[in-house]
Amino acid sequence: MKEYKIRINGGVDFVVVFPGVIGSLISKIRENGNEELVVGIEEVMPEQMTEYLLRVLNTNRFTNSQFRFRQILEDPITKEGLYRVLGEQLQSMDIDERKCFDKVELIERLFGDSGLEIECTIPFLWACKDTAAVFLYTFPDGEKEKIRIEY
Repeated sequence: MKEYKIRINGGVDFVVVFPGVIGSLISKIRENGNEELVVGIEEVMPEQMTEYLLRVLNTNRFTNSQFRFRQILEDPITKEGLYRVLGEQLQSMDIDERKCFDKVELIERLFGDSGLEIECTIPFLWACKDTAAVFLYTFPDGEKEKIRIEY
């Protein structure tokens, strides 16, 4: 059984990519089987998590610099702003110190909902396809958590 270490690199911003989001995304990549896919954001980040994050970010935005997000000018932060941050943080995600994605782009899908157009790197794709793999997420403070993959 292979163990993979996943983390979000760079920046001092609050990380919005939680282990549950990564686990859902890995599951979608497994189902898809290809390095390119489009996934609805609410398929990997449930609406309740989005609402919770928006409350946390908007409550703390001007009390702590990690909640400011230089790329979001609107006040309060909206879903679209949060989704931009999610895409950027996924773009900076790595597995065993190699990047996971060649492309992560926020898109509007056919029915008006938000999605991510993703292109996985080959090493990440193969790791996702490995059903015996164990993924460990490293939080910014160094704490580790095993990622649960839903089938």
